[in-house]
Amino acid sequence: INGNVDKDKTIKAFSTMFKSTDKEKFAFTPHIPDIKPLTEAKESIKEAPDTNTDWIFLGWQTAGMNNKKDFATLQVIDSLLGTGMSSRLFKNLRDQEGLAYQLGSSYSANALKGAFMVYIGTNPQTLEKSKNMLMAEINKLKTEFVGTKELEEAKDKLIGQFILSQETNLDKAATVGWFETIGAGYNFTDDYEKLINSVTESDIIEVANKYFTNNYVLSIVKK
Repeated sequence: INGNVDKDKTIKAFSTMFKSTDKEKFAFTPHIPDIKPLTEAKESIKEAPDTNTDWIFLGWQTAGMNNKKDFATLQVIDSLLGTGMSSRLFKNLRDQEGLAYQLGSSYSANALKGAFMVYIGTNPQTLEKSKNMLMAEINKLKTEFVGTKELEEAKDKLIGQFILSQETNLDKAATVGWFETIGAGYNFTDDYEKLINSVTESDIIEVANKYFTNNYVLSIVKK
């Protein structure tokens, strides 16, 4: 429940509603999945003769919400690398090189693990160049400091999107519930902006080198 509600009345209403609920205790054993880390690159190429667009997906295993600092840094990397028209991938691969029909990056985090991915849809004639340039953009993150202006813009964009994603009470309740479910805590929304703003240029290089290794998954669908 999220909104301008009376706490005492709400608790009383729920107490009445669940009054007849069976109170029998049950044994709860948490399930912790055995997610094995990648120890080498895994590449898959599939042919789709009827398509006019080749697709490249490149991804890595990362930390989840169990490492909030890395979570925040990966969120900032996602923002500056592949979110929106101001991102590096959009400007460098689409605007300057004309390689992409569609492209971007994505970072998703659960309680224990996460995944970071970059992708591009390109002309079959530019498949290899697109793959090389995706790799080059990843390597830049590992070797070159992000400029102060670019970093601040990426943070502002990320925080702005986070605020907009909670415009309604339903949005707020869903966000709070999700953070509580994955172990960040229901009050993580209060700390989010401060955590994002704490990310530095050095953090980005450190985290990029930590996760963007040669142990990746590469999937290509080609004409």
